[in-house]
Amino acid sequence: MKKVLVTGATGFLGQHLIKSLIQENISVRALYRDEKKRSAISLETENIEWVKGDILDVFSLEDAMMDCDEVYHCAALVSFSKKDEARMMKTNVEGTANVVNECLTAGVKKLFYVSSVASLGRTETSELISEKHKWENNKLNTRYAVSKHKAEMEVWRGVAEGLNAVVIYPTMIFGPGDWNENTSKLFHTVYKGLKFYPVGGNGMTDVRDVCDIAFQLMQSDISNERFVVCGTNMTYMDFFFEVADALGKPRPTIKLNPSTAIIGARVLSLLSLIGKEPLVTVESARTSSNTFFYDGAKISQALNFKYRDFNDTIKWVSGELMNHHSKFQNNS
Repeated sequence: MKKVLVTGATGFLGQHLIKSLIQENISVRALYRDEKKRSAISLETENIEWVKGDILDVFSLEDAMMDCDEVYHCAALVSFSKKDEARMMKTNVEGTANVVNECLTAGVKKLFYVSSVASLGRTETSELISEKHKWENNKLNTRYAVSKHKAEMEVWRGVAEGLNAVVIYPTMIFGPGDWNENTSKLFHTVYKGLKFYPVGGNGMTDVRDVCDIAFQLMQSDISNERFVVCGTNMTYMDFFFEVADALGKPRPTIKLNPSTAIIGARVLSLLSLIGKEPLVTVESARTSSNTFFYDGAKISQALNFKYRDFNDTIKWVSGELMNHHSKFQNNS
């Protein structure tokens, strides 16, 4: 049986990917840092070997990668807060460099690296962004985007040194998960009664599509290629309206224009100085006030892949959220 290493195993994508790989009869070694997050995952099977370690610890990486045929590198720190910048750069850039180096040393057959469309860079034009887009330094690129761009350069450095790798740029990834984190939190916010919506838009993708693409790319002869993964492009207004309808909740009614959003974020940032973590930062407010649409056709052609209907994704995640609340109320 093929054995693979998955970094960031307790993260949103990592958890979904592990479940998907197990269904394909793949033996998974799952790397995790946080014991609390690990214990919260009710996923036990003989095909999973949980290994505590850190991509910043080369010795734990060396042990985790031993006897593995492939590596799925999903671990990353995502933050739009300035206070996390140094830690994010270290985790995303140095951590990825460590993974690449250990893959080369261990003779791993193939590396699958989860980048982000943010690492392609953003401009104020309305062009459809694809893999051909060239990085430009500007104010629209978040600190997270810079960290992922630099991290990806480590992957291509590894390719130049003989590593076999594929890179994907997923747009916003949606699926059920921790309802207080990641994109799952957006559904929970609507469930609790969201009043505002930003004016921008973004690419959106079902987490099951990302997992399917990951597996198919690793089984294929495709190497040293990069692919945008985008199931659909949607304005935030349409997204929040459809989520509200699926949850049976009122639609948000107040359009949040860019200047208001940024002012609100600055106020929240000031509140964070007295111990309250801001829900929105200036970076995230600026990003959500712009529209960035993406072209995910290349992967469809390469794998003859068809994305899921994103309306079905919204219904799926909304249904899982309502089931969660139903179980919670029954147990309380």
